[in-house]
Amino acid sequence: MRSFIAVELPETVKSAIGDYINSLLELVNNLNWVAPANLHLTLKFLGEVKESDIEGISECVTKTVSEFTPFVMGLSHIGFFPSRRNPRVIWLGADGGEDYLIDLFHDLENHLEELGFDRESRTFSPHLTIGRIKRHQKITVPEYLPEFSPVTFDVDNVALMKSTLTPKGPVYEKLFEGGMNQK
Repeated sequence: MRSFIAVELPETVKSAIGDYINSLLELVNNLNWVAPANLHLTLKFLGEVKESDIEGISECVTKTVSEFTPFVMGLSHIGFFPSRRNPRVIWLGADGGEDYLIDLFHDLENHLEELGFDRESRTFSPHLTIGRIKRHQKITVPEYLPEFSPVTFDVDNVALMKSTLTPKGPVYEKLFEGGMNQK
């Protein structure tokens, strides 16, 4: 099954981001916008894993998050990968809490490596994907885009998610959730 490890967002934050995406719909075309229900901060994309690996991955998540206490995460500004002039992904950037998220990512990488998962080749850059350019399309980002009103939320758990690709977009199912140490 296709899976990833992520920080889920509260419904209020998903709603605020969904409103922002709606403000961009007529300004930026040829995008697959992320449905508000699917918004999350990916820590690690695992790809295809066997069902028999889920228990070990869940133990890695538990071991990792138990070493952390809850923290506040912020999202504040729009960005583009690889660049605004040639975007493939549109995202909201972390603004507060990113140091904790980076530490969480590195600890998770260490624990997953013990299970045989490869480390990421790219540097982890905390962001929330809100849109992807449709395959074989090119877009021009207008000079002016509405500003995103910053949001903050508590991060107190990490989830192992299953991703099923459908013609209408991905469907996510939570397989496991590990809670942080509530010291």
